[in-house]
Amino acid sequence: MLPNLKARRITGMQLAGKHLGPVAKCPPRYSEEDWDYNNKIKFRITCDQEKLAERIVEESRRVVDETKDTTKNWQREVEHHMRERTSEIRFLVDELNRQKKTAMLEDEALNTYRNRVLNAIEFLKEKSLAICKQCLILREGRIGVDLCDDEVDRSLRRELKVIKGCQGLADAALKEAEEQIRKLRAAIYLLDQDLAAKDKSLAIDEKNLKLKEFQHDLGKGQDLSKSHCQFSLTEWQAQTYENLEANAKALVSAGQLRAYIDLLLKQVCEDMQNQTDRTNEAFERRIAETKHVKQCLENKHKDTMDHIHQVQRNMTDLEKEMMDKQRAITLCQTRLSNRAHRPGLELTCDMVQDALYNELQALKASVCKLNQKLNENKASMRYLMHVQVMQEEEINIKANTCKIDEVDCMTLRQALKYQSF
Repeated sequence: MLPNLKARRITGMQLAGKHLGPVAKCPPRYSEEDWDYNNKIKFRITCDQEKLAERIVEESRRVVDETKDTTKNWQREVEHHMRERTSEIRFLVDELNRQKKTAMLEDEALNTYRNRVLNAIEFLKEKSLAICKQCLILREGRIGVDLCDDEVDRSLRRELKVIKGCQGLADAALKEAEEQIRKLRAAIYLLDQDLAAKDKSLAIDEKNLKLKEFQHDLGKGQDLSKSHCQFSLTEWQAQTYENLEANAKALVSAGQLRAYIDLLLKQVCEDMQNQTDRTNEAFERRIAETKHVKQCLENKHKDTMDHIHQVQRNMTDLEKEMMDKQRAITLCQTRLSNRAHRPGLELTCDMVQDALYNELQALKASVCKLNQKLNENKASMRYLMHVQVMQEEEINIKANTCKIDEVDCMTLRQALKYQSF
């Protein structure tokens, strides 16, 4: 509505009177001047808008041409930078793959060395330590004077000390190997993460290089012009080179650790084999000494048995002789008893009576001497029997010691064969 036109409008429904219905007014009316003025104004506006549209069309054509050139220039520059970027990413991806392959080979080799250390620890625990302790326990089964602190016991205790020392070194090497494997796998994980990110970035840039504006499958792109990158190119390069450097350090440390484990296992084998040989030599010397003493005791036991048999024969002879003398005494006493019944003056102490008295006294003296010798032989027999029992006990002790050292311990120790694991 033009501002200078007088508008006549219905202001609303009005009541004609109280309690009466509404009465409608007539529509507004304009003058001829309003009508003429309105037409002129509309024509003038139309002409102005047509001129403005023509000018806008010309400027739009110019802007279209400028934007086409600008777009082509920017597209060429972007594609050039994309090619450079993809070439740089491919180079880093190849380097990361090479480092990853080397790290995985080193991880496999280091895991093999870790298993070697585990085998050494298991052998020291299950074989060396168990056999050494078992030998000490078995040798506690010696009896009598053989239960002494001899060279074998001292060698076994030294061997036990060497085993525990080697176990400590192997345990420390195992911890170092596991820690180095952890560091190496952490470096491999970082390489994997970097490779995954770069592969995805490379795929995105290669896909972008293949895209053309006339393709029908472009889809709807999101306007990210106001979004900012989180990292700079320098930070991106620094992160990749830092991962490569960390992996290189882990590889160097792993190689040095493998060389140390090689040397350690070799030294452990040499130390354990030397100590085992020394202990075995102590066993062999002790077994030889025990066998020699046992043989001497057996020889003495044979001599003792001969003496026992000799004394037994002598005692038999003495007892027989005493029985003969006892019969002679009985005969003499019978004669004296018979002569005691002589009548009257016939009961005289004649030469016969004196001879019988002398004979009886001589026989009694002989029986006393024979009985004394018999008692001496019995005492000697008791001593010889005691010596025999003592010898047999000592022989049994030595036999038990030989069984423990030669049969039980040396049989167990045959399993102690050391190698480089």
